[in-house]
Amino acid sequence: MEIVDLPEEMLLLIFSYIPLYNLFFSVQRTCQTWSELCFHHRLWTTVHYSQQIDEKLSKEELLAVLRHVSKGLQHLVFEKAFQHRERNFNFHKILQCILHEDLDMRNISSLKIPFIPKVYVEPLIEKCSNLSSIEVSYGYAYYNDGDFFVNMKKLPHLKTFKITESCKSAEPIAEAAFHPPTFNTFLSDMFSTLLELETVHIASVNKLMDSTLCALLKNCRKIKELALYGCDSISNAGFKSLPEKSGIVSLHLNSTSVNDKGMEHICRCCPSLCRVSFAGCMYVTDVSIKHLCLHCPNLEYLCVSDPEIFYHKSNITDGGLDYLSHSSGALRSLTMCNSAQITDLGLDQLARSCSNLTHLDVSGCLSVTDSTLQVLAQHCAFLQSVNFCECVHLTGRGINPLVVSCRWLQSLTTANCPFVAGLKFEAFDEVETPFDRYFQDEEISDCTATSSDIKRNRVEETPTDKLQKSQEDYRYSDLEQCGRSDDPDDISRSSVKITHQLMHVPECTENPHHCDVTKQEVEKPQPEMNQGRTNFLNALKCPSIPKPKVHSELRFLNIGLCSKVTDNCLKQIATYCPDLRELDINGCFNTTDLGIYYIVKSCQRLELLNISSGSMIQKMCLTDQSLHSIATHCKCLRRLHTEKNPLMSLDGYKNLFDNCPLPCTVSLTTKSPELLKTDLLTIDYTNESKRVNVFSKGCYKGNIHQLDVLLYNSDGNILE
Repeated sequence: MEIVDLPEEMLLLIFSYIPLYNLFFSVQRTCQTWSELCFHHRLWTTVHYSQQIDEKLSKEELLAVLRHVSKGLQHLVFEKAFQHRERNFNFHKILQCILHEDLDMRNISSLKIPFIPKVYVEPLIEKCSNLSSIEVSYGYAYYNDGDFFVNMKKLPHLKTFKITESCKSAEPIAEAAFHPPTFNTFLSDMFSTLLELETVHIASVNKLMDSTLCALLKNCRKIKELALYGCDSISNAGFKSLPEKSGIVSLHLNSTSVNDKGMEHICRCCPSLCRVSFAGCMYVTDVSIKHLCLHCPNLEYLCVSDPEIFYHKSNITDGGLDYLSHSSGALRSLTMCNSAQITDLGLDQLARSCSNLTHLDVSGCLSVTDSTLQVLAQHCAFLQSVNFCECVHLTGRGINPLVVSCRWLQSLTTANCPFVAGLKFEAFDEVETPFDRYFQDEEISDCTATSSDIKRNRVEETPTDKLQKSQEDYRYSDLEQCGRSDDPDDISRSSVKITHQLMHVPECTENPHHCDVTKQEVEKPQPEMNQGRTNFLNALKCPSIPKPKVHSELRFLNIGLCSKVTDNCLKQIATYCPDLRELDINGCFNTTDLGIYYIVKSCQRLELLNISSGSMIQKMCLTDQSLHSIATHCKCLRRLHTEKNPLMSLDGYKNLFDNCPLPCTVSLTTKSPELLKTDLLTIDYTNESKRVNVFSKGCYKGNIHQLDVLLYNSDGNILE
């Protein structure tokens, strides 16, 4: 069966994983059937519109597309514009098409757009009257003249309202229009009308007042999720209107001025809280942890400090962890970065009590040692993500049992831990597999059956019977040795030897009947157990890197700037972590080309690899051989960092660019500020079969330039 013969449901499932740009400009041009399927309403439920698509399509073409897909279109998202990657995108074309009189846009329920030009605000709200979710940028919401908030009042069924951080602004307003009281007045008036609100996110609005928050909590009694980021003017007074037994389950108060007294009031009024974050709140201490444990028994997520808020040092101590260990058995995720007062004692108590932890981030906690990791390995078997960045006392003695024991672990970060070395994961070889347990049970049952048969049929053995038994024992002993061998050549030689021995049967003149029976029994095939074991060992055998029976499920590993990591450590990672998707070993100066070969040979599904120096003083010792290994084995690579590797030459990069998968972005440093396509590709690739874009990221030391080289297909088939 070919792919064109697949049923429609199967093709739609495959197409659902293809980005919109590729679907429209590549897939739908394949054949008539696929062209029709590409406009199926199930594929256009969520549209991530971008400037790239906007420039490719004319207004008439875009209008024709919307006519086909308007039936299923529910979510319209301008994600790249929020990420500051499309600064010149004005949204006029797409908004004009949406407002066309021939289109029915009542099915659109969600809109995420940095700003709405003033002339389109009112007609857009009227056209998309069933909007239940809208997200705009902070700059647009704060500087507009009030039309946006007035029109929001026309959406009585709005359930989600978000103001997120984005510097996107196509209509800049003079600084004189900066009036915090006016902004709060418009926002309060809007909250008094939108009584169905359930989710409110307000970020980077440092002038949000307590009165506005009171209006929100007083009028919107159905709110379940409240997030205030960077609203440093919010204090305890903003929560005075919080009703008793509020239904809020998620509360984020990052960088607000709330203190322990305010947290006590919040905890008493919100007993259903499951997710709480007060990172950046400088006045919150262990007392707030105590109130959370007393009044919120369903607490699953807690963030007391955020690595992105670098200026904030957490006030939480081992006393707060003691409260958590005694009263919060439901805790699943804990983030407490830069907590200088956290020690092994508090974390050990927490690990022994909260055995269901799946996420732990204690980066920057300088007092954490290997003891904590060993306790986590014993009691928190369900860990999926851990971050011990800058925990400078960690070594391999703590990391080894954690990786081996936590079988669900997918993300591990130990960057900037200078004593990490001696990674050894051989303990995986001692783990008993279902294969081993099955054949152990088979052996026990066989032995039991044999002993019972002997007791039941006990007769005097003849000399011929004794000879036959000795031959059978000899044969099975050799077969067991064959099954235990790790070398397929040894197995084959043993099998040949056993066959020859079994074919030579001594003459028996006393009783020909016994002799015939002996020959028949001797020529029986090998037991299925030993044959299965042999096939199993043969499948595990690899000529260069051993393949263990059991290995780690790690997907993301960051050991950057761990200067004592060597090639032997990388071999251990390659052997026991073959499913890695992202690996960061920047600044591991004791690694060589051999270690990189181990990694790329075994971890062939790597999507991101960082082998840059990470330091302006000491350099990596990697050469063009590493680039050759990466180009040969990494067929899924999407991002490669090779900055500050002075031993890598232009010829090595040419070989990499000629053979690497597409699309791929390579970050490198060079003394040449301008690199042309002919400088990066060999003469055979300078046609239109491969495209190259070079982006400058700046320079250091005056003459070393940092570049991003993007390689992609000639048809512009770039994954979003």
